[in-house]
Amino acid sequence: MGTDSEEIMKIIQAGPVVDESRKVTIPEGYTAKRIAETLEEKGIVTADEFIDEMNNGQFDYDFLKDIPKRDYYLEGYLFPATYQFEEGATAHDVICAMLDRFQIAYDNILKNVSSDYTTDEIITIASMVESEIQVDSERSIAAGVIYNRLAQGMKLQIDSTVQYALGTRNEVVTYEDLEIDSPYNTYLYAGLPAGPICNPGEPALEAAANPDDNDY
Repeated sequence: MGTDSEEIMKIIQAGPVVDESRKVTIPEGYTAKRIAETLEEKGIVTADEFIDEMNNGQFDYDFLKDIPKRDYYLEGYLFPATYQFEEGATAHDVICAMLDRFQIAYDNILKNVSSDYTTDEIITIASMVESEIQVDSERSIAAGVIYNRLAQGMKLQIDSTVQYALGTRNEVVTYEDLEIDSPYNTYLYAGLPAGPICNPGEPALEAAANPDDNDY
């Protein structure tokens, strides 16, 4: 028996059926590792597939051209948002979707910024702001503090960089933790960490691109 006209109208008005099991929300501040774990939990791709593709895949985006090789290569560029993935999506498909979304933020916020810092360095600063500051109105102030410390050659001494080096998010950073020998440890080494420490959202990117002019 065919579908009658009333049922057809209900189907049309209801719109396409969305498979909620394929929808994934990546919050601001997630690390690449945590994103990989989330995707595996949702059954999209395995964490190992995601990490391997992120580090070894080929991605043709202008904003990636000058990134130095490092662990978790695309850390900072996996844009936090809600994504809907088709059945059979590969790790490459997933990462391209995140980079496509980052492209929008890049075009709107970073592309025409005049700065002595590279795009990758600005994103690194944004990632620290994202990790440390929860209130949007305070992000630009924090970014200004980071730039001031860099200008004076001071150690940034940001706890979240130590946590990233440790691979933990412990609420308390101990004196022992501060001694970890890592290029991400801003208590041990002056200047910026080796790269972004999470994937920042638009408010943090905006703050890093347009920091508050302060003396803090």
